[in-house]
Amino acid sequence: MKILNRSRAFTLIELLVVISIIAILASLAIPAIGNALTRAQLTQTLSNCRQLALASFALSQEAVSTGDTTILGFPGNNTFSQWAQELTNAGLSSNDILKLITASGITNKAWPPVMAGSALYAYQVVDSSPPDMIFLTTKNWDASAASPLSATAIPYGDKGFVAFRKGGDGAIYKANQATNTNLIGSYTNKAN
Repeated sequence: MKILNRSRAFTLIELLVVISIIAILASLAIPAIGNALTRAQLTQTLSNCRQLALASFALSQEAVSTGDTTILGFPGNNTFSQWAQELTNAGLSSNDILKLITASGITNKAWPPVMAGSALYAYQVVDSSPPDMIFLTTKNWDASAASPLSATAIPYGDKGFVAFRKGGDGAIYKANQATNTNLIGSYTNKAN
């Protein structure tokens, strides 16, 4: 008795079915990967806000302990550039600050940092401001607008935003939380 040893190859139909299954799975995974990437970028921005808040708090404490009224711990009534310059005077390099204030979608990286080249808004908080006062937010959130988030706003559109309070806590918020100032905190004018 002779045993035939034939290797069985995939037919064209079987191959097309496998390829279509892979394509369907990939089309389901791509939005999830995009959302995870945005979430990771928002988390990095939240971490950057925390670093800027720590530096500002340290400057504020130095001003209080030394009695030096020229030190700008928090932006206060100054511009964004003046506040960032004070952080460099305290020891942060300009490159460090540029890394902390930028995010995905921001291409203008200039020193001194102007609001157009930053992913963040800094608000005019001072030492006496309450802890729930908003200190930093991503630029895609504008509480004074009728619709606080826009799909075209840099850096994150309407996918979410970061708000960081003077008291040292912050969070990543979803688009449907953009109008809830009880959750986010109160705010003052932006340091332009």
